[in-house]
Amino acid sequence: MILNSRNNLFTFNFPKAFMPEEIVERYQPYLNRIPGNMITRPIDFLNYSIQSVNLPGPSYSAGEQTGKHGRKRLHRDTTPDQELYAKEMTITFQLLDGYINYWMMLDMFKYWYSFPNQPEFEFVKEPYLPVGMNVRILDAEGNVLVTTELKRVLYTELGSLEMSFSDNTADFSTFDATFVYNELETKIELK
Repeated sequence: MILNSRNNLFTFNFPKAFMPEEIVERYQPYLNRIPGNMITRPIDFLNYSIQSVNLPGPSYSAGEQTGKHGRKRLHRDTTPDQELYAKEMTITFQLLDGYINYWMMLDMFKYWYSFPNQPEFEFVKEPYLPVGMNVRILDAEGNVLVTTELKRVLYTELGSLEMSFSDNTADFSTFDATFVYNELETKIELK
């Protein structure tokens, strides 16, 4: 029997190098004081809260040419295949108690966007995140079928944080972070 696809058969985790040591040191004491917490590293805490990943697919506009008698024909675009992607990835996170993972992502946004005149973090000389990001697609048995690697990545947007005094129930709330990349490499790993 051929199974239908399931939306949760993927893995995505930020690499350890995504969170600089100074941010790890800032949040480590908080994690250590959470009763019964089994997650000890801030990057793992952040990865735990990832709910979904959105990778846009390729597209292009067909070129139109008018021939004899006004008949129109459509043709493929000559744009290289890497340029057919929107080059944007959106990650949705579950908001955790005290919005702690939102503050982590905000600190990392400030860190990766830092310039010499910003006093909070040391100036980041590297224009891109230090390592690529991988999205792995799994089959129903947990085997990796496809690995999509995003290279030369920039952290470009952190979604808004919505708070309200009129809503005081603990529920499933989310926020988004957006990354753009320069290259996308897809590896088919069927074995």
